Amino acid sequence: MLDVSKNAVGFNLRQLRTTKGLTLDQLATQSELTRGYISLVERGLKTPSVNALLRLAAALDVNVTYLFDPNPTPAPRYTLFRQDEQQTPMQDDGVDLLALAAGRTRKMMEPFLIRPPLKFAPRASHAGEEFLFVISGKMAIKIEDEEIVLKKGDCLYFSGETPHWVRSIGKPKADVLLVVSAASPER
Repeated sequence: MLDVSKNAVGFNLRQLRTTKGLTLDQLATQSELTRGYISLVERGLKTPSVNALLRLAAALDVNVTYLFDPNPTPAPRYTLFRQDEQQTPMQDDGVDLLALAAGRTRKMMEPFLIRPPLKFAPRASHAGEEFLFVISGKMAIKIEDEEIVLKKGDCLYFSGETPHWVRSIGKPKADVLLVVSAASPER
């Protein structure tokens, strides 16, 4: 089974960065993240958000899945995710994050299962587009100055470049399918 812990992601990130001959400062500049944040991720002390994963992958010129598994087996025609084989989600600022197709490389979409926190998660914005589908519960998303409440069965499609924040409304936390499109599909 694929180890998608924050320690594995951090280790893979450090390996890739050093293989490409980049310093923490250079990667920070290219990804528009701080040196300290990247260092925490590399040491397994911080779980990267979806936004950070997308920025790091773009700066390193790899698909996000590379950060989860740098040595994937040849790309299958499909990736199957079974609930009974579910991995432990990573957590960042209260957002539970589970990669649903980490085993497939060179894809145009990045699907995740997320559980937003009860308070708004830190602001996100990134290249590409996002699609949210509420599987269970209720959530709010703030897009710039507008707050939109979504309940089970609702979905929202928007530009990832638009600053946005998400949170669950009530307990248990909402289960949300998040699909992020690649900034450039040729990767």
